[in-house]
Amino acid sequence: MEQVRLSNHSITRGQQRGISEDLVLFLRKYGKKVNSKGNTHKFFINKKRLNTIKYLERDFIKKNDKQILNTAIVCSDDNCIVSVMKITKKVNWN
Repeated sequence: MEQVRLSNHSITRGQQRGISEDLVLFLRKYGKKVNSKGNTHKFFINKKRLNTIKYLERDFIKKNDKQILNTAIVCSDDNCIVSVMKITKKVNWN
């Protein structure tokens, strides 16, 4: 996998929201990629996706399953994670 950089903004937001760097990298590796505004993409994992990957990283998913489902990241085209966020409402990202 390519090298991923975290912006200062994403580090600050992750600390404010209690999102670990391991979780951010997990979402970048296994998350569903959806185009966003500008040259950015959102990565998130829904229940269907979680069930398909649950045997690959069993211990990590068991420890962080609720946090995985409620977190999304925004990544730019140059593999820099711009921001991290909690998902609080129903998501309709196709």
